[in-house]
Amino acid sequence: MIIWSIAKTTVGDALRKKVLQIFLVVAIGLIIISLSFSQTLSFSSRAGSSTDIMLVKSFGLGLMAVAAWLISLVMGVSLIPQEIERRTIYTILAKPVKRYEFIVGKYLGAVLTLAINVAIMGVVFIAVCVFKAMGAEQPIAPEETGLPIVGMQQVGLFDWNMVWGVIMIFLQFTVLTSVVLLFSVFLTPTVNFFMGLGVYIIGVMAPLTETLSSKESQLHPVLKAFYRVIHTVVPNFDKFNVTNTLLHPETHIESMAKYTGIVTLYALFYSLLMMLLAIIIFRKKEV
Repeated sequence: MIIWSIAKTTVGDALRKKVLQIFLVVAIGLIIISLSFSQTLSFSSRAGSSTDIMLVKSFGLGLMAVAAWLISLVMGVSLIPQEIERRTIYTILAKPVKRYEFIVGKYLGAVLTLAINVAIMGVVFIAVCVFKAMGAEQPIAPEETGLPIVGMQQVGLFDWNMVWGVIMIFLQFTVLTSVVLLFSVFLTPTVNFFMGLGVYIIGVMAPLTETLSSKESQLHPVLKAFYRVIHTVVPNFDKFNVTNTLLHPETHIESMAKYTGIVTLYALFYSLLMMLLAIIIFRKKEV
């Protein structure tokens, strides 16, 4: 299958890039090191407490997100321009390869590369969290004991929120990769990098743009309309950060499986839309 062949080639090229390997190794190293500095930054004086574990989880998810963000941007900005610079695109398109197959293959390869890197970081992250949870204790809420004195109980070794958090990071950056792929069709890598960075920052600030565009906002109607368009068009990356308790301490989701399913559909819809636009523009582009 032509799409799968292009995807495999893209994965091979991406995994050989030294800069992406550095991002991965540094992220894994920092996740492991977080075992020690979580105690330094913890508000609890009790070693191995649930507060330490919360910090390890939050820092780990944050570090994974930063690494995945860098991998997504650095890899995505060169997906199309690299082929044009090497002039390999002429060889590919000279074969019986349709332009939509080229775009879809490139995106699929980028997503697979992202999945490999996130999976490796995820395994290390979960292993670190499990190791940190060994022997850790957390206070029992008074309503659970019926006593005025709060007791202590063992912390569970495995928390499914860790898995959901890793999945959310992967989904988040499949969306960003689709946006960067679209930009790579008609922008240079440098401009694309900063455009992708801007889209991500605005997407993370989605709660702010939503507030500014609400009826309660005191802004001028034109500005409210502007922020409403921004909030609608730019992907809401904040949806994917709910598992990080440092960023969203107030969030409580009854069913993470259901929420993840909804967010997966959101990511799939947005990625397909970006790919469709990329295919339309690439069809008209002279290469």
